[in-house]
Amino acid sequence: MKSDHDIITHEEMIELTGYQRPSQQCKALERAGIFFIKRPDGHPRTTWGHFQNPLSKRPQAPIQEEPNFGAM
Repeated sequence: MKSDHDIITHEEMIELTGYQRPSQQCKALERAGIFFIKRPDGHPRTTWGHFQNPLSKRPQAPIQEEPNFGAM
C-alpha cells in the first residue's frame, strides 16, 4: 500500500492522467485541482496524499464577515 508521502512515479503519472506528455499531465492535474510541482524537466511531481485528497475537494472554512463597526 502506498503512503501519503510517497511520490507518484513517472509511470504511475502516465497511468493516472492518461497522458504521456508532461504538459498534458500538468493540465490534467490542474483541472482536477491536485497540487503538484513542475520539475525543471517539465514533469509534474506530487504525492499520493495530494492525489487522493486534492486541495479543490477539501472542505473550506467559511469566511466570517466582521460587523461594520463604523455603522454604530
